[in-house]
Amino acid sequence: MADSPALAQLLLENGPLTLTLLPGLGGSVGALRHNGEDVLRPLSPNAEPSPLETAGFPLFPFSGRISDGHFTWQDRRVALQPNFLPETHAIHGQAWLSAWRVADNAASRARLVFEYERGDWPWRYRAEQDFRLLEDGLELTLSLTNKSDELMPAGFGWHPYFPRQDARVKVAVDRIWKAETGMIPDQLTRPTPAEDLTDWRVVDQLDLDNAYTVATPSAEMEWPGRRLRVDMASDPALGHVVVYAPPGQDFYCVEPVSHAPDAVNSRHSADVTGLRTLSPGETLSAKISLKIRAV
Repeated sequence: MADSPALAQLLLENGPLTLTLLPGLGGSVGALRHNGEDVLRPLSPNAEPSPLETAGFPLFPFSGRISDGHFTWQDRRVALQPNFLPETHAIHGQAWLSAWRVADNAASRARLVFEYERGDWPWRYRAEQDFRLLEDGLELTLSLTNKSDELMPAGFGWHPYFPRQDARVKVAVDRIWKAETGMIPDQLTRPTPAEDLTDWRVVDQLDLDNAYTVATPSAEMEWPGRRLRVDMASDPALGHVVVYAPPGQDFYCVEPVSHAPDAVNSRHSADVTGLRTLSPGETLSAKISLKIRAV
């Protein structure tokens, strides 16, 4: 695995922080460390070379699942191939399963680009990730440009993996998307006490895989035993968050995303789901900031 071109690394450094990028492996993050401590769950040297085993990966041109990969847009029927077998759904778009190129980089900054040509997703687009490593954190700007000559449904997000051990978390959630049956939620309701994250929760006590709307796009994470804290804030365009905390795993995820799951098929309006429509040449951008410090 060490010789795989997908695992070619780009290392950024600034003060106590180091960031490892894996452009060839879905534009993923391999590791983020503060004074040698893992802020994100790092890619293990023994793991399969998959974005699912990394420290985080991008979601373009949509996040979450599209039910059975099918939807209708502007009178066009779209059928996407399932990309997370054995599920029948399409999930997270194409960019996380594709190689990215390094368009620009310096000691503490890198810009990764993915150009998508037409496939089963019928619109051309350009996705960009601009990483800036600061002395006290990380800034990541996501950008999505419609390169086709038609209106395109659009969304994006970021899927970081945080270490689960000794972690606690607080997220400014508002409402939660839930499903009557299956994996595709389309009901927006208030979270139950078990689902509420507006006060500190011990991650080992959580069993969640849910999308929420947020009062403000922010989250706080602490590891008291390691005396480490992360404050994550996102631009308003990232008006949803997915919290994935599966029991028995060594990670949990707090994923800033722009829209609800299966937004292209939702009975709710775009101002509720967050789904955007990009005109030809139009760009959607948003910034995610992680402030990292010892406590």
